[in-house]
Amino acid sequence: MKHTFKVPDMTCNHCKMRIEKTMSGSGKVNELNVDLQNKKVSLESDLPVADLIKLFDDAGYDAEAAE
Repeated sequence: MKHTFKVPDMTCNHCKMRIEKTMSGSGKVNELNVDLQNKKVSLESDLPVADLIKLFDDAGYDAEAAE
């Protein structure tokens, strides 16, 4: 299932790399695309949204599902 999240605190390439590392390292996320300019992350995963938000939290960022 495809998901898009808003990550308002993502401001630099370090933020982008941290999110990519955490999401990719979970082994449960595919097709990860981090858009730093628009502060959005698109991904494909079978995990529930709550679990994906927990992964963002583990990386140190607040995220919310985008429409």
